Amino acid sequence: ERAKFLYSAGFFPTVSPESMMTVAKHAAETGKYYMINLAAPFICQFFKDPLMELFPYVDFIFGNESEARAFAQVQGWGVEDTKVTAVKLAALPKASGTHKR
Repeated sequence: ERAKFLYSAGFFPTVSPESMMTVAKHAAETGKYYMINLAAPFICQFFKDPLMELFPYVDFIFGNESEARAFAQVQGWGVEDTKVTAVKLAALPKASGTHKR
């Protein structure tokens, strides 16, 4: 309850996407920051739906170049440039206007 920053490893959707959503919604409801990483290209590919349900609650997204490219490809964005992908990720809809992504 005292934490201001909450972080979930990106591999969590393989085990309990419900837990991630619970923590993410708690962060949004209480003005905390919620952070995740993309973890691996296969997470972006095979766990697209849980990630996209979670993204409205995510304030910080971490990922390397291969993860960003995989995410953009799965989303059908048609971009290879990771800077463009980062801008598109930041522009995804947010559930709370407390923090900009």
